[in-house]
Amino acid sequence: MTSKISTLLDDIGYRLEEGSVPEEANLAIFLDELKEVMQNFFVEESNRDSTGKLRLSAVGREDRKLWYDFNGYEKEKLTTSQRIRFCLGHILEAFVLLLAREAGHTVEDCQKEVSVEKVKGHIDCVIDGELVDVKSASPYGFKKFVDGSIIRGDDPFGYIYQLSSYGAALGKEKGYFLSIDKSGGDLNLLEVPLTNVDPAERISYLKDTLPDTDPPDRCYSEVEEPSGNKKLSFNCKYCDYKVECWKDSNNGTGLRKYNYSRGPEYFTHIEKEPRVEEDFV
Repeated sequence: MTSKISTLLDDIGYRLEEGSVPEEANLAIFLDELKEVMQNFFVEESNRDSTGKLRLSAVGREDRKLWYDFNGYEKEKLTTSQRIRFCLGHILEAFVLLLAREAGHTVEDCQKEVSVEKVKGHIDCVIDGELVDVKSASPYGFKKFVDGSIIRGDDPFGYIYQLSSYGAALGKEKGYFLSIDKSGGDLNLLEVPLTNVDPAERISYLKDTLPDTDPPDRCYSEVEEPSGNKKLSFNCKYCDYKVECWKDSNNGTGLRKYNYSRGPEYFTHIEKEPRVEEDFV
């Protein structure tokens, strides 16, 4: 009997209840994927030059961030803890595909190269004939897959355009996000219509605008506090190019970083000095 993707999560649960060892063939695929993850982990992000390049995985990202990428601006270096978190996310994604195979579902075309308007990318996989992109997410990000808000526009990383680009390349009108909560271990399968955005039109626009001398407008506005201080929005403060992007803030001296107990905040204007330690950017 052919498995259907609609039963995937239930089938994974049933498989884990069996308590038997995985098939050797499935373990071999998983270990090969782990090997690739670890090889990539030890390569510095700065060695991966994106100057003059556009990938399908990135077409949905904010225009200004793509402009910095395309024009060769230096990214902020990831901290050791950030690199480890990203690596663990990739390991989890490979683990999810092992679970799918062990649950009796067909996993094919892993990392198959596709293209739209001569822009290339690699799909995650096809499960039971359906296009699937696997995402590991924080509890905050995972909630967007569970409640579907990522489809309704809460998509700062451009995942919908990414999946829609893969769908356009393969002639698919729907696809799926198979996501895992990195903290809680919960799984979710979200069906996504792929006809709400036009990847070819987006790519054409980016090809016209990314080579421009001047960057596009900033992605997000500052957030003003009751004190009159202004800081970066939630999405801005995790951007690789925030220091470059806001170098004219604070009367030309650039961003000021303060370490709060909830995490760092980056200020573009100081009216009243925060009562926490400043960490010089």
